[in-house]
Amino acid sequence: MEMMKAVAAMGDGTVKLVDVPKPDYGPYECLVRVTACGLCSSTDLKIISNGSVAQQKVEYPALIGHEGVGVIEAVGEKVRNLKAGDRIICPVGFVNAPGYHITWGGMNRYAVTHDIRAMIEDGVAANHPLLANMTEEDYLGKPIPNGMSDTDAVMILTLKENYSALKNFGVTKGTRLLIFGDGAVALGLACIAKYLGAATVVNVGHHDERLARIRELAHADQTINSHTEEMEQALAGQKFDIVVDAVGSPEIIQQGAKVLVPGGRVGVYGVLKQGHSTIDLLALPNNVAVQILNWPYHEHREHEAVLSMIRDGVIDPKWFYSHVLPIEDAQKGVDMIRSREAYKVIFTME
Repeated sequence: MEMMKAVAAMGDGTVKLVDVPKPDYGPYECLVRVTACGLCSSTDLKIISNGSVAQQKVEYPALIGHEGVGVIEAVGEKVRNLKAGDRIICPVGFVNAPGYHITWGGMNRYAVTHDIRAMIEDGVAANHPLLANMTEEDYLGKPIPNGMSDTDAVMILTLKENYSALKNFGVTKGTRLLIFGDGAVALGLACIAKYLGAATVVNVGHHDERLARIRELAHADQTINSHTEEMEQALAGQKFDIVVDAVGSPEIIQQGAKVLVPGGRVGVYGVLKQGHSTIDLLALPNNVAVQILNWPYHEHREHEAVLSMIRDGVIDPKWFYSHVLPIEDAQKGVDMIRSREAYKVIFTME
Protein backbone atom coordinates (compact mmCIF):
# COMPACT_ATOMS: atom_id res chain seq x y z
CA MET A 1 0.00 0.00 0.00
CA GLU A 2 1.47 3.34 -1.07
CA MET A 3 1.54 5.96 1.70
CA MET A 4 1.57 9.76 1.67
CA LYS A 5 2.04 12.65 4.09
CA ALA A 6 -1.01 14.37 5.59
CA VAL A 7 -1.68 16.88 8.36
CA ALA A 8 -3.74 15.62 11.29
CA ALA A 9 -5.26 17.52 14.19
CA MET A 10 -4.37 15.44 17.23
CA GLY A 11 -7.06 16.56 19.68
CA ASP A 12 -4.75 18.39 22.07
CA GLY A 13 -4.52 21.66 20.15
CA THR A 14 -1.63 20.49 17.97
CA VAL A 15 -1.18 19.16 14.45
CA LYS A 16 1.19 16.49 13.22
CA LEU A 17 2.49 15.33 9.85
CA VAL A 18 1.42 11.69 9.56
CA ASP A 19 1.55 8.87 7.02
CA VAL A 20 -1.78 7.67 5.57
CA PRO A 21 -2.68 5.59 2.50
CA LYS A 22 -2.65 7.36 -0.84
CA PRO A 23 -6.28 7.65 -2.03
CA ASP A 24 -7.82 5.39 -4.62
CA TYR A 25 -9.86 6.92 -7.44
CA GLY A 26 -12.90 5.57 -9.22
CA PRO A 27 -14.12 5.65 -12.83
CA TYR A 28 -15.44 9.24 -12.59
CA GLU A 29 -12.63 10.49 -10.35
CA CYS A 30 -9.19 12.02 -10.80
CA LEU A 31 -6.10 11.62 -8.62
CA VAL A 32 -4.75 15.08 -7.78
CA ARG A 33 -1.26 15.85 -6.52
CA VAL A 34 -1.83 18.65 -4.03
CA THR A 35 0.69 21.46 -4.39
CA ALA A 36 -0.53 23.99 -1.82
CA CYS A 37 -3.23 24.30 0.83
CA GLY A 38 -4.37 27.18 3.00
CA LEU A 39 -4.90 26.98 6.73
CA CYS A 40 -8.47 28.14 7.33
CA SER A 41 -8.39 30.46 10.33
CA SER A 42 -12.00 29.57 11.07
CA THR A 43 -12.85 25.95 10.27
CA ASP A 44 -9.39 24.37 10.49
CA LEU A 45 -8.41 26.31 13.60
CA LYS A 46 -11.65 25.41 15.39
CA ILE A 47 -11.15 21.73 14.51
CA ILE A 48 -7.59 21.87 15.85
CA SER A 49 -8.58 23.70 19.01
CA ASN A 50 -12.15 22.87 19.96
CA GLY A 51 -13.29 19.46 18.81
CA SER A 52 -16.33 20.76 16.97
CA VAL A 53 -17.40 23.14 14.23
CA ALA A 54 -21.05 24.08 13.87
CA GLN A 55 -23.06 20.84 13.51
CA GLN A 56 -20.00 18.66 12.95
CA LYS A 57 -18.52 16.75 15.87
CA VAL A 58 -14.86 15.96 15.32
CA GLU A 59 -13.13 12.78 16.42
CA TYR A 60 -9.36 12.63 16.66
CA PRO A 61 -6.91 12.34 15.10
CA ALA A 62 -8.56 14.17 12.20
CA LEU A 63 -7.19 14.92 8.75
CA ILE A 64 -7.80 18.60 8.00
CA GLY A 65 -7.76 21.02 5.08
CA HIS A 66 -10.24 22.21 2.44
CA GLU A 67 -8.35 25.06 0.73
CA GLY A 68 -6.16 22.95 -1.54
CA VAL A 69 -5.00 23.29 -5.13
CA GLY A 70 -3.14 20.81 -7.27
CA VAL A 71 -2.47 19.12 -10.59
CA ILE A 72 -4.28 16.07 -11.95
CA GLU A 73 -1.95 13.07 -12.28
CA ALA A 74 -4.37 10.34 -13.39
CA VAL A 75 -8.02 10.01 -14.40
CA GLY A 76 -10.63 7.25 -14.20
CA GLU A 77 -11.85 5.53 -17.35
CA LYS A 78 -15.15 7.48 -17.47
CA VAL A 79 -13.61 10.93 -16.97
CA ARG A 80 -13.92 12.99 -20.16
CA ASN A 81 -13.93 16.66 -19.09
CA LEU A 82 -10.66 16.69 -17.15
CA LYS A 83 -7.23 15.40 -18.06
CA ALA A 84 -3.81 14.74 -16.60
CA GLY A 85 -1.87 17.96 -16.26
CA ASP A 86 -4.91 20.17 -15.48
CA ARG A 87 -4.38 22.47 -12.49
CA ILE A 88 -7.50 22.65 -10.35
CA ILE A 89 -8.93 24.13 -7.16
CA CYS A 90 -10.47 22.21 -4.27
CA PRO A 91 -9.64 18.53 -4.56
CA VAL A 92 -11.04 16.63 -1.57
CA GLY A 93 -9.24 14.20 0.72
CA PHE A 94 -11.27 11.03 0.10
CA VAL A 95 -8.75 8.87 1.91
CA ASN A 96 -9.29 5.42 3.38
CA ALA A 97 -7.21 6.03 6.48
CA PRO A 98 -8.09 3.64 9.33
CA GLY A 99 -7.75 5.33 12.69
CA TYR A 100 -8.30 8.83 11.29
CA HIS A 101 -11.43 10.94 11.16
CA ILE A 102 -11.75 12.91 7.91
CA THR A 103 -12.72 16.60 7.98
CA TRP A 104 -12.36 17.26 4.23
CA GLY A 105 -8.76 16.03 4.55
CA GLY A 106 -7.31 18.06 1.68
CA MET A 107 -4.09 19.09 3.43
CA ASN A 108 -2.18 16.07 2.19
CA ARG A 109 0.00 15.00 -0.69
CA TYR A 110 -2.82 13.56 -2.81
CA ALA A 111 -6.56 14.12 -3.07
CA VAL A 112 -9.43 13.37 -5.44
CA THR A 113 -11.74 15.38 -7.66
CA HIS A 114 -14.75 14.31 -9.74
CA ASP A 115 -15.89 14.79 -13.30
CA ILE A 116 -19.31 15.98 -12.16
CA ARG A 117 -20.36 16.89 -15.70
CA ALA A 118 -19.81 13.31 -16.83
CA MET A 119 -21.61 11.98 -13.75
CA ILE A 120 -24.63 14.18 -14.47
CA GLU A 121 -24.65 13.21 -18.14
CA ASP A 122 -24.49 9.51 -17.23
CA GLY A 123 -27.16 9.81 -14.53
CA VAL A 124 -24.96 8.67 -11.64
CA ALA A 125 -24.44 11.94 -9.73
CA ALA A 126 -27.78 11.59 -7.93
CA ASN A 127 -26.58 8.34 -6.34
CA HIS A 128 -23.43 9.88 -4.86
CA PRO A 129 -23.79 10.78 -1.13
CA LEU A 130 -21.86 14.06 -1.47
CA LEU A 131 -22.72 15.12 -5.00
CA ALA A 132 -26.44 14.36 -5.22
CA ASN A 133 -27.55 18.01 -5.03
CA MET A 134 -24.76 19.46 -7.16
CA THR A 135 -25.20 20.92 -10.59
CA GLU A 136 -22.49 21.51 -13.14
CA GLU A 137 -22.16 25.04 -11.73
CA ASP A 138 -21.18 23.55 -8.37
CA TYR A 139 -18.34 21.59 -9.95
CA LEU A 140 -15.39 21.38 -7.56
CA GLY A 141 -12.55 20.84 -10.00
CA LYS A 142 -12.46 24.39 -11.33
CA PRO A 143 -9.40 25.32 -13.39
CA ILE A 144 -6.56 27.56 -12.25
CA PRO A 145 -5.74 30.29 -14.78
CA ASN A 146 -2.48 29.99 -16.67
CA GLY A 147 0.27 32.00 -15.04
CA MET A 148 -1.33 32.11 -11.59
CA SER A 149 0.86 30.74 -8.80
CA ASP A 150 -0.35 27.88 -6.62
CA THR A 151 -0.32 30.09 -3.53
CA ASP A 152 -2.40 32.79 -5.22
CA ALA A 153 -4.80 30.10 -6.49
CA VAL A 154 -5.42 28.90 -2.92
CA MET A 155 -7.15 32.20 -2.16
CA ILE A 156 -9.71 31.78 -4.95
CA LEU A 157 -11.79 29.44 -2.77
CA THR A 158 -12.03 31.93 0.10
CA LEU A 159 -12.90 34.74 -2.29
CA LYS A 160 -15.63 32.60 -3.89
CA GLU A 161 -17.02 31.88 -0.43
CA ASN A 162 -16.97 35.63 0.32
CA TYR A 163 -18.72 36.46 -2.94
CA SER A 164 -21.43 33.81 -2.61
CA ALA A 165 -22.10 34.70 1.02
CA LEU A 166 -22.67 38.37 0.19
CA LYS A 167 -25.04 37.41 -2.63
CA ASN A 168 -26.90 35.01 -0.35
CA PHE A 169 -27.17 37.69 2.33
CA GLY A 170 -28.64 40.07 -0.26
CA VAL A 171 -25.84 42.61 -0.71
CA THR A 172 -26.51 44.65 -3.85
CA LYS A 173 -26.03 48.16 -5.14
CA GLY A 174 -26.91 50.66 -2.42
CA THR A 175 -26.68 48.23 0.53
CA ARG A 176 -25.46 49.68 3.81
CA LEU A 177 -23.20 46.97 5.25
CA LEU A 178 -21.47 46.45 8.59
CA ILE A 179 -18.83 43.68 8.84
CA PHE A 180 -17.52 42.30 12.12
CA GLY A 181 -13.97 41.09 11.51
CA ASP A 182 -10.58 42.39 10.40
CA GLY A 183 -8.81 39.30 9.00
CA ALA A 184 -8.44 38.00 5.46
CA VAL A 185 -12.11 36.98 5.23
CA ALA A 186 -13.31 40.38 6.43
CA LEU A 187 -11.02 42.09 3.92
CA GLY A 188 -12.44 39.91 1.12
CA LEU A 189 -16.00 40.65 2.17
CA ALA A 190 -15.31 44.38 2.20
CA CYS A 191 -13.59 44.34 -1.21
CA ILE A 192 -16.37 42.35 -2.87
CA ALA A 193 -19.14 44.36 -1.19
CA LYS A 194 -17.69 47.53 -2.70
CA TYR A 195 -17.45 45.77 -6.06
CA LEU A 196 -21.14 44.79 -5.79
CA GLY A 197 -22.04 48.44 -5.25
CA ALA A 198 -22.61 48.64 -1.50
CA ALA A 199 -23.25 52.25 -0.56
CA THR A 200 -21.56 51.99 2.84
CA VAL A 201 -19.05 49.45 4.16
CA VAL A 202 -17.93 49.61 7.78
CA ASN A 203 -15.61 47.08 9.46
CA VAL A 204 -15.39 46.47 13.21
CA GLY A 205 -12.31 44.68 14.53
CA HIS A 206 -9.63 44.64 17.19
CA HIS A 207 -6.34 45.31 15.37
CA ASP A 208 -5.37 48.74 14.06
CA GLU A 209 -2.94 47.46 11.41
CA ARG A 210 -5.52 45.06 9.99
CA LEU A 211 -8.23 47.68 9.95
CA ALA A 212 -5.81 50.01 8.17
CA ARG A 213 -5.34 47.32 5.46
CA ILE A 214 -9.10 47.17 4.98
CA ARG A 215 -9.30 50.96 4.59
CA GLU A 216 -6.41 50.95 2.12
CA LEU A 217 -7.28 47.91 0.00
CA ALA A 218 -11.07 47.69 0.23
CA HIS A 219 -11.69 51.43 0.58
CA ALA A 220 -14.01 50.82 3.52
CA ASP A 221 -15.92 53.94 4.48
CA GLN A 222 -15.11 53.49 8.18
CA THR A 223 -13.27 51.11 10.47
CA ILE A 224 -13.75 50.82 14.22
CA ASN A 225 -11.42 49.21 16.76
CA SER A 226 -13.91 48.01 19.35
CA HIS A 227 -11.10 47.55 21.90
CA THR A 228 -10.39 51.27 21.91
CA GLU A 229 -13.71 52.77 20.72
CA GLU A 230 -17.32 52.31 21.72
CA MET A 231 -18.93 50.97 18.57
CA GLU A 232 -22.36 52.55 18.78
CA GLN A 233 -20.84 55.90 19.68
CA ALA A 234 -18.42 55.67 16.73
CA LEU A 235 -21.31 54.80 14.40
CA ALA A 236 -23.08 58.02 15.46
CA GLY A 237 -26.55 56.68 14.81
CA GLN A 238 -25.85 54.89 11.51
CA LYS A 239 -28.14 51.98 10.71
CA PHE A 240 -27.44 49.15 8.31
CA ASP A 241 -29.40 46.94 5.94
CA ILE A 242 -27.11 43.95 6.52
CA VAL A 243 -24.61 43.02 9.24
CA VAL A 244 -22.12 40.22 8.56
CA ASP A 245 -20.57 38.29 11.43
CA ALA A 246 -17.28 37.05 9.93
CA VAL A 247 -16.11 35.74 13.32
CA GLY A 248 -18.83 33.33 14.45
CA SER A 249 -20.08 34.66 17.79
CA PRO A 250 -23.55 34.85 19.41
CA GLU A 251 -22.47 38.09 21.09
CA ILE A 252 -21.65 39.65 17.73
CA ILE A 253 -24.96 38.50 16.27
CA GLN A 254 -26.86 40.24 19.06
CA GLN A 255 -24.67 43.35 18.97
CA GLY A 256 -25.01 43.66 15.21
CA ALA A 257 -28.77 43.21 15.26
CA LYS A 258 -29.09 46.39 17.32
CA VAL A 259 -27.81 48.56 14.45
CA LEU A 260 -30.06 47.10 11.75
CA VAL A 261 -32.89 48.95 10.06
CA PRO A 262 -36.35 47.35 10.43
CA GLY A 263 -36.34 44.30 8.18
CA GLY A 264 -32.55 44.13 8.25
CA ARG A 265 -30.50 40.96 8.38
CA VAL A 266 -27.56 39.53 10.32
CA GLY A 267 -25.63 37.15 8.09
CA VAL A 268 -23.57 34.65 10.09
CA TYR A 269 -20.50 33.78 8.02
CA GLY A 270 -18.04 32.89 10.77
CA VAL A 271 -18.25 29.28 11.90
CA LEU A 272 -20.03 28.88 15.24
CA LYS A 273 -18.72 26.28 17.64
CA GLN A 274 -20.70 23.81 19.68
CA GLY A 275 -21.20 25.02 23.23
CA HIS A 276 -20.96 28.65 22.11
CA SER A 277 -23.86 29.10 19.74
CA THR A 278 -26.89 30.09 21.83
CA ILE A 279 -28.74 33.27 20.86
CA ASP A 280 -31.31 34.90 23.14
CA LEU A 281 -34.09 35.59 20.65
CA LEU A 282 -35.74 38.01 23.06
CA ALA A 283 -32.58 40.16 22.97
CA LEU A 284 -32.98 40.69 19.22
CA PRO A 285 -34.87 43.75 17.98
CA ASN A 286 -38.28 43.23 16.44
CA ASN A 287 -38.44 42.60 12.69
CA VAL A 288 -34.88 41.48 11.98
CA ALA A 289 -33.64 38.24 10.43
CA VAL A 290 -30.68 35.99 11.19
CA GLN A 291 -29.28 33.92 8.30
CA ILE A 292 -26.78 31.15 9.04
CA LEU A 293 -24.10 30.31 6.48
CA ASN A 294 -21.62 28.37 8.61
CA TRP A 295 -21.03 26.25 5.53
CA PRO A 296 -20.56 27.92 2.13
CA TYR A 297 -23.52 27.72 -0.22
CA HIS A 298 -23.08 27.58 -4.02
CA GLU A 299 -19.65 29.17 -3.71
CA HIS A 300 -18.24 27.42 -6.80
CA ARG A 301 -20.83 29.18 -8.96
CA GLU A 302 -18.87 32.39 -8.39
CA HIS A 303 -15.61 31.07 -9.85
CA GLU A 304 -15.65 33.15 -13.01
CA ALA A 305 -16.86 36.26 -11.18
CA VAL A 306 -13.86 36.11 -8.83
CA LEU A 307 -11.42 35.44 -11.68
CA SER A 308 -12.87 38.46 -13.48
CA MET A 309 -12.22 40.64 -10.44
CA ILE A 310 -8.63 39.40 -10.32
CA ARG A 311 -8.07 39.95 -14.07
CA ASP A 312 -9.49 43.47 -13.79
CA GLY A 313 -7.22 44.33 -10.86
CA VAL A 314 -10.10 44.84 -8.44
CA ILE A 315 -8.50 42.37 -6.02
CA ASP A 316 -5.12 40.68 -5.81
CA PRO A 317 -4.87 37.24 -4.15
CA LYS A 318 -1.60 38.32 -2.52
CA TRP A 319 -3.54 40.79 -0.37
CA PHE A 320 -5.08 37.92 1.56
CA TYR A 321 -2.10 35.87 2.81
CA SER A 322 1.04 36.82 4.67
CA HIS A 323 3.14 33.64 5.02
CA VAL A 324 3.98 30.63 2.85
CA LEU A 325 5.52 27.68 4.72
CA PRO A 326 6.49 24.12 3.83
CA ILE A 327 4.02 21.54 5.06
CA GLU A 328 6.65 20.27 7.51
CA ASP A 329 6.07 23.55 9.40
CA ALA A 330 2.34 22.96 9.88
CA GLN A 331 2.48 23.43 13.65
CA LYS A 332 4.50 26.62 13.24
CA GLY A 333 1.81 27.97 10.91
CA VAL A 334 -0.92 27.18 13.44
CA ASP A 335 1.06 28.93 16.17
CA MET A 336 1.62 31.99 13.97
CA ILE A 337 -2.10 32.36 13.31
CA ARG A 338 -2.92 31.95 17.00
CA SER A 339 -0.38 34.59 18.02
CA ARG A 340 -1.53 36.95 15.25
CA GLU A 341 2.00 36.95 13.83
CA ALA A 342 0.50 35.72 10.57
CA TYR A 343 -2.49 37.14 8.71
CA LYS A 344 -3.07 34.00 6.63
CA VAL A 345 -0.80 30.95 6.19
CA ILE A 346 -0.51 28.79 3.08
CA PHE A 347 1.43 25.51 3.11
CA THR A 348 3.29 24.17 0.11
CA MET A 349 3.42 20.41 -0.39
CA GLU A 350 6.51 20.21 -2.56
